[in-house]
Amino acid sequence: MTNPRENNPVWQAALDWVLRAHAQPIDASTASDLTAWLERDPAHRKAYEEASRVWLLTGLVPPAEQPGE
Repeated sequence: MTNPRENNPVWQAALDWVLRAHAQPIDASTASDLTAWLERDPAHRKAYEEASRVWLLTGLVPPAEQPGE
């Protein structure tokens, strides 16, 4: 099954921003770039907030047990 977000450039950019924010601390220049991106289009902020929720939820879901464990 294809995820409709896979080909959505706004969703992909939002997900990239969330991943960057969690990979390492964001410096002032990067924070400024993120803010500019979020303010450029309401769809950017919406996608970023959704990607942030997905990130949070994935951390709350325990890993599935592998067969034989």
